[in-house]
Amino acid sequence: MSPRGRLSAIALGLLALGPPARAATGSDRALGIAAGLGLAAPQRQNGQDVSGSGIGGFAEVEYIIRLTDWFTPRAYSGLLLTSPQTDCGVGVTPCDVSAKIVFAGGKFRLMAPIPYVGPFLELGLGASLGNISTRSGRTVDVTYSGLTYHVPLTLGLALGRRHEFELAFQYLFHPDQQEFCGAVAIGLTFDL
Repeated sequence: MSPRGRLSAIALGLLALGPPARAATGSDRALGIAAGLGLAAPQRQNGQDVSGSGIGGFAEVEYIIRLTDWFTPRAYSGLLLTSPQTDCGVGVTPCDVSAKIVFAGGKFRLMAPIPYVGPFLELGLGASLGNISTRSGRTVDVTYSGLTYHVPLTLGLALGRRHEFELAFQYLFHPDQQEFCGAVAIGLTFDL
């Protein structure tokens, strides 16, 4: 069989399998919870690379609307608390890269409809309320308290018969503060 013929046979086989069927008792609404190791890290500030990070905890809750197996809009809210590490460099003081925020917003998930292992990408827009700090020596001092916007980006794997378990890298990019926050998180999804 030619390479083109093999590719056509594979494509037909995948189409025949189709997306995973929804369980008879499955709901089109769900609740997702996730928790993990939180992180705050700076982006370039005033054309300079900035080192330092904050480590802490992350928790998030999502209300999920299952339109299809591959596209799901989500409303989310959560909490990220990090403490600064002393990793800005030798003799660099002050050294404070941290975030203490609550956040909420809307996003959507695009997931490959593969049974049992579904890689996914999430994008959206949200708001963060709290304190975000990036201070590295005397050259960089970006501290912010209040309400600001963020852009969430998540890369992950949904596992299980109904993709009810997740392992994800979740990021909240704060363009105005030139800092991103995120987490390595595990999650569970429950039908409503």
